[in-house]
Amino acid sequence: MKPLDEMNNIERAYVLARLFPKDLKDLISFVQKEITHFREKQEDIRQAWPPYSIITANYWYSLISEIEKVLERFNVQLHRNPRIFSEHLFWGHNSIFMTHCLVRFVECENPHHSLKLAIELLFGEKEVVSIEFTEQTED
Repeated sequence: MKPLDEMNNIERAYVLARLFPKDLKDLISFVQKEITHFREKQEDIRQAWPPYSIITANYWYSLISEIEKVLERFNVQLHRNPRIFSEHLFWGHNSIFMTHCLVRFVECENPHHSLKLAIELLFGEKEVVSIEFTEQTED
């Protein structure tokens, strides 16, 4: 196995999937929840999106669309096969949204300690996108 600092995101995801195959279904389910959340709040999120961000709202939603296609195409194979999980969900720019989902999974779902540590080790602890909503008042 390569040293961690020489692994790309596909390799990191493959290690995670091989170490925790029983948790892949929960991870995929959480990704679907995140997509649903982003789709339901799309208008609000686009309005609150920071205007000078490296990642634009349009780009973020294009990543979501790509992940939706992967989820639809591979369905249960994603949680049954670590290679399919890693190579399709973490390929190219898809890994940006997936890394965000893994970090959010740790924050929101309170996974068992080993999985939490593995995600933090392999992918970090910081969300890729963080949007702060401010209440607008009319004068």
